[in-house]
Amino acid sequence: MQISYKPGNSFLYSLNPLIKGGLCFVLIMFFSLNGLQLPAMAGSLVALLLFAALGRLPLADLLLSIRRIWFLLVIVGLVQGFRGNGFEVVPALESMARILGVFIAAGCYLTVSPQSELMFFWETIFRPLRLLGLPARELALVMVIAVRFLPVMLSEIDRIRMAQIARGARLGKGGFFSSAAALMPLMIPTLAQAIIRGEELAEAMEARGYRVSGNRTRYHRFGIGFFDIPAGLAALAVAAIAVWSRMP
Repeated sequence: MQISYKPGNSFLYSLNPLIKGGLCFVLIMFFSLNGLQLPAMAGSLVALLLFAALGRLPLADLLLSIRRIWFLLVIVGLVQGFRGNGFEVVPALESMARILGVFIAAGCYLTVSPQSELMFFWETIFRPLRLLGLPARELALVMVIAVRFLPVMLSEIDRIRMAQIARGARLGKGGFFSSAAALMPLMIPTLAQAIIRGEELAEAMEARGYRVSGNRTRYHRFGIGFFDIPAGLAALAVAAIAVWSRMP
């Protein structure tokens, strides 16, 4: 299962793109920087999942996609667990809960945000960079393409891996270093597919007359809706909890 936009009609889908992006950013910062203990972290994860369930998001796809980062979770847990003279379980679980919170928050944001809303959000965020002479619209386009192509490339890696296993490649056998060396053959096909997809995207955008320069019009006009104010207040509350948890 890959995390990508899935159409829906719940209150999460109706939020202003700036509110969606701001709420996602606050949740990511919350799980990254808060000073809460493990029970509170677990409760925060449960609350996030309940919030996603109320928004009628596909929780099954989100939870199944966690398997893509299992190796990262194990590495982070081991690094944070080995402190002092032995392995401490609580710090390891806390660090893994932080990674899960960040991953689920980002997954919820990508699930409810189509490409037009992502572009609007990043263009608005990067707009102050124009004062420094930086190409804000080009940076926003790069961010949107990177966000949208990452799940596609992960699926491509899985497809290539399964094809090579079917041909007799032992990608998951042996120790850590032998497994890492066996994964090297995945890099060249993946890189080739990335280049091909990049060329196809560039040709498609050029054929449609897409330009980042000049004044652009928008098909959708994003305003403030009924659920935007409560969502903004919820984002402020989450940020306040993160700051409070760090206070001595």
